[in-house]
Amino acid sequence: MRSSVFCSSALVLLLAACFRSRPVAPAPDCPSLWRAAWSSDSTTSLCIPPDFVVAGASAWGRPGVGTSFLDFLSVELASWPRDSMRVGGKWPPHIASATNCLADCATADSLTVHVDTIAGKEGRTEVGLASGGEPGFRRKPVLQAGWIVGDSVRGFAQGWTKRAATLDTLRAMLRTVRLAQGKS
Repeated sequence: MRSSVFCSSALVLLLAACFRSRPVAPAPDCPSLWRAAWSSDSTTSLCIPPDFVVAGASAWGRPGVGTSFLDFLSVELASWPRDSMRVGGKWPPHIASATNCLADCATADSLTVHVDTIAGKEGRTEVGLASGGEPGFRRKPVLQAGWIVGDSVRGFAQGWTKRAATLDTLRAMLRTVRLAQGKS
């Protein structure tokens, strides 16, 4: 009898855990022909152009040859300061590596800094041409963005494009980001 009560209680707790609702980001307002997309955990949503596909848990891209992407954008949330090394340990994130960089260093030129509204918060977006840092990056059009979501959460986005003019498309995508309640 005692074991059946224990099993019944365990089953109830297991079912409750399975059906507990998780926060889901609201659908963003998308420009004509674009569509809404969500991160794999549904906590982040944004609008993507019609030819972009899922490229990872919180990444989207325009397919290229094989498994590569011509244009790419990832949007992530980081616990701060625990995950600070994901953005080089400094805030806000930058395209160019810090002066004390020892390996995989990146330089940037034609750099422009924008103040964008991302998930309802003011964010800092850098766009420019990067060399180094990633294999094959030689004057590659790139984007880095960061915004403070709350006391212990930061938003971080990074991307690249085949052509510099397409950086505006990545910024337009970034400005449509929405977060689930409790994340903002």
